[in-house]
Amino acid sequence: MGLINKISRIAKAVVNEIDKPESFVKGDEFENYVREIVFPKDKYELIHKTHSYQENKGDYIESTLYPDFLFRCKKTKKEFYVEAKFRKGFFKDKVEWTNNKQLKRYKEVNNNKPVIVCIGLEGTPKHPDFIFLMPVSKIKYTGLYESALREFEFYIDKPVFPSYLWKMIN
Repeated sequence: MGLINKISRIAKAVVNEIDKPESFVKGDEFENYVREIVFPKDKYELIHKTHSYQENKGDYIESTLYPDFLFRCKKTKKEFYVEAKFRKGFFKDKVEWTNNKQLKRYKEVNNNKPVIVCIGLEGTPKHPDFIFLMPVSKIKYTGLYESALREFEFYIDKPVFPSYLWKMIN
């Protein structure tokens, strides 16, 4: 029985991956990059992560409306949210990173705890060509021009140090 159950679970996992929309695959890949590289375990504790496509597919979980991650800085013990977005490039000179409803929701969350938007641009979700870190308090629009993004450009493949993070938020 044990072997049949394992084969059944493997088959179900394969079908679930095949069934997952490409946008969710890319989102998951970029979220992994953000967690492993930008906000790594040695500097930030993971308090909450939104639920996966498969978890929400069967029974939508309301907390998925929050930003992707809630972290606690190990050095300062302060908590903050991160919303991770990967975009292939500019569309009509802008990066459309969200919609009005989500932006409003992130700003409401920001009233209680800081929300940082991490945008990966161009390249691949696993290795973007550009990273931008922006406090949602400084974002007014769902589409961001390159000139607005440049102010928030961050290093590729480098972690965010707490001193930089809190200086950016304040």
